[in-house]
Amino acid sequence: MNIYNSKFVFTSTIFWVVLNLLGLYFLDDEHSRWLRVAASSYFILWSLSFHALNSKIHYVLLSFLICDVSLLFYENEIFNFITFIARSLTFFLLVWIVFPKIRAIKYNLLELFIGLFVISVNIYLLFELLAMVPEAHLYDYFVPAYLGFTILTMILVGAAITYNNRYSNKKSLYFLLAALFMALSDVNFFIAFYLEIPGFYYPDRFLHIFSLGLILLFWIKPLDMSTYNNIGNREV
Repeated sequence: MNIYNSKFVFTSTIFWVVLNLLGLYFLDDEHSRWLRVAASSYFILWSLSFHALNSKIHYVLLSFLICDVSLLFYENEIFNFITFIARSLTFFLLVWIVFPKIRAIKYNLLELFIGLFVISVNIYLLFELLAMVPEAHLYDYFVPAYLGFTILTMILVGAAITYNNRYSNKKSLYFLLAALFMALSDVNFFIAFYLEIPGFYYPDRFLHIFSLGLILLFWIKPLDMSTYNNIGNREV
């Protein structure tokens, strides 16, 4: 059986999404976080079975795993900070992957105006969300970690939109959806954890696991025998 194709990645993603949602239903949040780690571990082991650490995507998945492991102890301020750093690193690496393909793109005045407006709205919203964080969860380096993380989120989403507009194919669409799903996952986790509304853990976990699958689909698309034989020469 060929496990190195889009269909297998999609099927695996559905399996881990269902398992994680069931875990959230039958287990409490703290215990169900282990299923999140299990999903990240599975995806990275699957990707490493190609060629260990010869692709930038492997480092993205490693940072995913570090983030999920530190999330097990998210209530501890040190691990909370590590979670922010690992998630920020994930976003930075993804931007780094597509940046060479979009750096030469020029924008007209209207596009720049719309972009600045959207950025302004998002900056306003990130400070509104920051103000909602209960004082008990704040620590000395929480604010810079939070601001750096949210700014990188906006940069990633902007880069993903630009990349998809430039290429408009399945590969770029997978990247765009992965970026959006990660950003929305973080918003849902923020609401669930900091505002103590547990129902938002469900969309958080759904979007998080799917974003992992979409990153792998972005990486292997298109994948046939010829590309598999030359996997070591892939750009990402």
